[in-house]
Amino acid sequence: MSEHSPGPIEDTETLVRIIIIPDHVQGSTGLPKASVLTHAQSIGMSVFRDGLASDDEILTAAKQLVHNARAAALRQGKNKDKNVGVFGVLRMSCGEIRSFRLAGEPDPSYCVYDTATRAAPAHADAFQRIANGPPEVVDARRNALFECLKAGFVSVDQFRGGLLKSLAPERVS
Repeated sequence: MSEHSPGPIEDTETLVRIIIIPDHVQGSTGLPKASVLTHAQSIGMSVFRDGLASDDEILTAAKQLVHNARAAALRQGKNKDKNVGVFGVLRMSCGEIRSFRLAGEPDPSYCVYDTATRAAPAHADAFQRIANGPPEVVDARRNALFECLKAGFVSVDQFRGGLLKSLAPERVS
């Protein structure tokens, strides 16, 4: 924990993951996909402690995510930066992440750590606990956890009274 941390993350806390379109959304269904959890396999899946995060903290992070995603779309020559934006959020129980086990594995698959900073005191990261597994097992963990969490999707219009609505894609094609 850093000096900016409000304290350890309790299993009862709700965490929020910002979902960016098109990276985390299935084009064919228009619903979030398991890739929203991919960073837990490597650099840490950035989340916010819903009960502690201010609107400004979440909005600032979302603006940066959208800026980065739009810049990447332009660099890739897709010229579809207007199709990039906040789709919604995935709300999830910290305890559900920490207690999740892939069928047949004896130990929990994920952990959640407080990673507060001065600018983001309610920030946390989730990580897959078992490193360097076969790609099919790593993917199976992510996909199975997503199946448990996907019901926690909240649209950009409904999250915190539309807080992130201004960051939704300008057009979707």
